[in-house]
Amino acid sequence: MKRLPALACMMILCLAPIAAQNDTTEEEQDIQVFNADMIQEGDQNIRISLAPSFPLNFPDFPSLFMKDRHQLSIGGIGSLGYHYFLNSLFAVGVDIGFGFNVTIGSRVLNYVPFLASFTFQPTAGKFEFPISMNVGFAWESYSNYNYFPGLILKPEAGVHYRLTSGWSLGLEVAYMFMPQFNKLYDSSRENFYGQFLTTSIVARYYF
Repeated sequence: MKRLPALACMMILCLAPIAAQNDTTEEEQDIQVFNADMIQEGDQNIRISLAPSFPLNFPDFPSLFMKDRHQLSIGGIGSLGYHYFLNSLFAVGVDIGFGFNVTIGSRVLNYVPFLASFTFQPTAGKFEFPISMNVGFAWESYSNYNYFPGLILKPEAGVHYRLTSGWSLGLEVAYMFMPQFNKLYDSSRENFYGQFLTTSIVARYYF
């Protein structure tokens, strides 16, 4: 009978390293899942972005290659969006935003874009590389003149770092093409082909 406590102590000492090893293995598995397969089918995120908006040309396409006297000043644009992953690589979503640029004469071009987004997003460890094509329309206003619906095409690419399982933070660069086909409504008016470059700081919350 006196040997039973000693045997029990020996068994506890032998099993303790095995239990610790199992706990370590489970932690390593959790880390591996977080690093390798962060995005799954059905994952969703809320996307928040804020960016300066650099006008490349205005009012026409050839002005892209020269300094135009109607050049707009640097403005800004912010957006809020919802995105849904069809699988680990492809997502679809919608974004709504508000942007502005000021002219040399201190008048303001305002625009409210509504965009459908199609995204291909490969990952490497905790880094994400979203490549998106955004297509939509906008309400545009300038000097008491409103234009609706205005077409918007916005290819975009960036890099994000997954801070936690729920949050990522990154930078994205986009080219935004906003034509105005004014001759369709008034033959005396000119068509405009606004082009902008944006560099966004983007935060995404996954759920």
